[in-house]
Amino acid sequence: MADGIQRAQLFRFLGWFAMANAVVLGFIGIRYFWGFSTGGTPLSWAYLLLIYPAHHVLQSLLPLFILLSPLVAFAPGLKRVAACAVLIYAVMIAVIVLDSLLWSDSRFHLNALTMQILGWQSWTFAAIIFFIALVFESLLAHRTWLWVMGRSRRGGRLLAGLSVVAVIVSQSIYAWADATYYVSVTSVGQQLPVYKGFTAKKQLAALGLVNPTRSREREMAKRISRGMKGAADHVLHYPLNPLQCSGFAQRRPHNLILILADAMRSDVLNERVTPRLWQRTAARGQRFAQHYSGGNASRIGVFSLFYGLPPGYWSSFESLQRSSLLIDEMQRQNYRMGIFSSSTLYRPIMLDRTAFANVPDLRLETGPADAPSWQKDSILTDEWVAWLDANALGAGSSAEAQPPFFEFLFYNATNALDYPPDMDFPAGFEAEYDDPLAARYSEYLKSAFYIDGLIERVMADLDSRGLLESTVVVLTSDHGEEFEETEAGLSGHGSGYTPYQLQVPMVLFWPGKPAQVFTHRSSHYDVVPTLMKELLGCSNEPSDFALGSNLFAAQNWDWLLVGSYYNYAVLEPDQVLVTYPNGSFAVRDSNYRIATEPRIRPELLEAVSRDNSRFYR
Repeated sequence: MADGIQRAQLFRFLGWFAMANAVVLGFIGIRYFWGFSTGGTPLSWAYLLLIYPAHHVLQSLLPLFILLSPLVAFAPGLKRVAACAVLIYAVMIAVIVLDSLLWSDSRFHLNALTMQILGWQSWTFAAIIFFIALVFESLLAHRTWLWVMGRSRRGGRLLAGLSVVAVIVSQSIYAWADATYYVSVTSVGQQLPVYKGFTAKKQLAALGLVNPTRSREREMAKRISRGMKGAADHVLHYPLNPLQCSGFAQRRPHNLILILADAMRSDVLNERVTPRLWQRTAARGQRFAQHYSGGNASRIGVFSLFYGLPPGYWSSFESLQRSSLLIDEMQRQNYRMGIFSSSTLYRPIMLDRTAFANVPDLRLETGPADAPSWQKDSILTDEWVAWLDANALGAGSSAEAQPPFFEFLFYNATNALDYPPDMDFPAGFEAEYDDPLAARYSEYLKSAFYIDGLIERVMADLDSRGLLESTVVVLTSDHGEEFEETEAGLSGHGSGYTPYQLQVPMVLFWPGKPAQVFTHRSSHYDVVPTLMKELLGCSNEPSDFALGSNLFAAQNWDWLLVGSYYNYAVLEPDQVLVTYPNGSFAVRDSNYRIATEPRIRPELLEAVSRDNSRFYR
């Protein structure tokens, strides 16, 4: 038989063998959906019936052809190729069985770090599965080869074509569902391992195919009409116990203003760069000097702030559009909502699908879209003042006669290194030497100085209205910013888990509380527990809905699970354990150098695993 024909037969064999294993992997993958509900809509069922086989066909085909195509091309031989294919699928079956068990127990997938948690029983079980799979795959390979040799070439191209159509149609459904906030579809994909749904909200809106704002209001109305029940209740157990929030009978509820300055790191809060805020803080603020975000990038940093939950929950909460309990409870207590963000709320932080998922008439961005960040920040502040004029002090009414309000102000100039071109700065803001990094740091400080002025305008306006006596103001950031201060040579944010990227300002202005500096290790995970108890009068233990504790209890965290867009890390006071997308991990010391004597504490990893699964059913 000629080599060309032999190669063609081998490729046919690999294709059909992959299809057979797609069925096998599909049966194993059912475990990822145990206890899950699609929401019961025809479109969600259609999507599931398309994406489930398409996903497993890709999962089965790609590894086989990527790894074995060179072997078929340069060293064709049935026994050699079949043996390699059998080995690959036996390993895949053992890994997926073990991963599905780990996922159902801890909501972590298998990687080098989670392997540290697994005991010898798990590895013995995996080894048994591997040897069973070897026998099974050997028999399956033999039957597949006989079947391929005994039939014509018809059917293969048709099946491949149907698989391609299923991928394209299912991804198109997902893109439409994402753009229209259709939870019944978006909640399905997040159950599949190694899966990423295609999104095209801006493109679909630009073509006039969807109206995201109208769609969001429609889907939100549906959730509200059924008492907020839906797909989220089949996946999440959040909170663990019903909230018990009575408010405060002896006084009108305090207002709440949450101010975020994007990428403002902790050491920027000082008398030189942010003099006005520094002065106000010293006079009447509660400053938390060792405060950490839950992420080194916007999405997870903001998520940790509004939920008090680690990064592993983000994809589930986003795909299910499960709002923050903090926002839910404020809505229940009739807080009026004023949301103002310089950046869009839908990318990258996706607050429109998470914390503010149930806020009607949500203001998604500040216009004009092409305005520089400093100008949007200024416009944002103007619009906030106008909102306060129209809502906080109604015509002829006193503040006490009005229901409380919640306002969210999200500034972006510090992230964009942007400020008015004609702005004057005190001495000492220019770069000390001719270097691009020094120049960038100088721009960063100038933008922080500009934001300081806008925040002072907010505080002064509240003061002039007499609202500071009845308003809790929280000032913080989503993450920090690095300028290669560590020996690792990192810059920006989202690039490492250093204090420069994680440590952020945390200042409260709480009516009736004296000015104070707290030096314990605090984090964004503590904010929701604090507000739920101190602001909204909730008597639940924080563990019912978050990982942190009351900020005023001054409890040091022993470790933090922090995240980015693509990985996560376990932060301890003297070391950080960093995971990577390829499944590996590294332990770094407090200076972010590779630790010479790393410590891997199994009990800590088990605690991380428990916290990452606590709020799943």
